[in-house]
Amino acid sequence: MGKYVEKCLYDNEWIVEKAKRDKWGLIGRWTLVVILFAVMVTALYFAIEMQNTYLWIAAAVAALLFLFPLIFAIKETIVFNCIELIVTNKRIVRKSGVFHTQAFDVPLSKISNVYVQTTFWGRVFNTNRIRINTAIGIIVDKLADADDFKNTILGQIDQFEEERLARQAAWTARAMNTNSND
Repeated sequence: MGKYVEKCLYDNEWIVEKAKRDKWGLIGRWTLVVILFAVMVTALYFAIEMQNTYLWIAAAVAALLFLFPLIFAIKETIVFNCIELIVTNKRIVRKSGVFHTQAFDVPLSKISNVYVQTTFWGRVFNTNRIRINTAIGIIVDKLADADDFKNTILGQIDQFEEERLARQAAWTARAMNTNSND
């Protein structure tokens, strides 16, 4: 489980589920990098073999076209690996960041709704986006089994509300019992 969340648990709080991230969501970015790498190597090969100035220019352009998607794919992979989304019995925690981290803690009582968005490629690779509507809003991409995670969140919200109502009823009963004894 997430080390950040384990350090920050309240009394009587435990981790219910950690969202499973699906690396298949990164496949498109890395496929583009591999294709552009192949184009760059091919252009370099022909430029060396034929000693043609235009082929050298094409190879340089291919190298530049390769660098941007490579940097973007590396960035996306790092960001992907640094996001945690965890449901506890009292709140939802989202932590992200490498050097500069951000953590959002949202009490279950402040969640208005949860929905899952699936694209065509999300269906193919079973990766989805989950949106948790709160005052700040939480969005996490590339989740595996997002529908199950959504059901876990909604189940925890129901259980949290039932426990809150039970505590409130017990408190009211004690208050009424104390007043009737006076």
